[in-house]
Amino acid sequence: MNEHLPDGDNSPFSPYLQECIGLSQASRDGLFSGFLSDMTSPKFGKAFGSPNSQLHFYLEECYEQWRMLEKERKQAEAVLTKSYPGKRVSVVTSSVLPKMPPNPSRLDRLIVDQLREQARVAGLLGKMEQLRSFPLHANIGSALDRHLEVIYITQARRKDELINANSRQRQPAAFFREDREILLLASAVKDLCSNTRKARTALWCALQMTLPKTNSYLEERDEMGTCSPLGQDSPEQSSLERALTTL
Repeated sequence: MNEHLPDGDNSPFSPYLQECIGLSQASRDGLFSGFLSDMTSPKFGKAFGSPNSQLHFYLEECYEQWRMLEKERKQAEAVLTKSYPGKRVSVVTSSVLPKMPPNPSRLDRLIVDQLREQARVAGLLGKMEQLRSFPLHANIGSALDRHLEVIYITQARRKDELINANSRQRQPAAFFREDREILLLASAVKDLCSNTRKARTALWCALQMTLPKTNSYLEERDEMGTCSPLGQDSPEQSSLERALTTL
């Protein structure tokens, strides 16, 4: 990818792969040291506190993953447009994308935003297959399917929580049932966060498999000593294969 983007632009495609393929021992002086320190900090581990605190924690994490997925999808479109001049790459927004419900909560907004972005990423992967004239790796499609499935699970948990809201207020054991429902919802959002990261990995892998590899780029990389996105001296193909196994 380095031949298509300046150094400051290609970083969003690769940092999350450090986590996914087990490069957490990379040097903290390296290119992604700040990201790695965030990933290994206590706040990224198990969320503590009340069920509502856990839900809020995972909601914030999931929002961040969604923002990164959206950013990386747009950047991938730009890279492909530059790499395949004359080809239509941008995904046309469909009128069937889900609408925001009235008076939405942050979770309601997240679910709709996730559904919309998942559809756009899936559309972009379809464009990549057209550019390649060959199907992408099966794990990439599976990761996107699982991402969509987990969005629907989160949506179902949210609907259950809304349906049972009135009955919780009228019954003596409502407090305990409310806690249980919020914990189930927090667990679903946590799973959604994890699968959004995998969707980002799938997008990165698909992009690497679609970009044309030119001899001029390989020569330039050797002359400049440019590192691959996954760490110094990491073979590009090996990095891609390892990333695919995490999906």
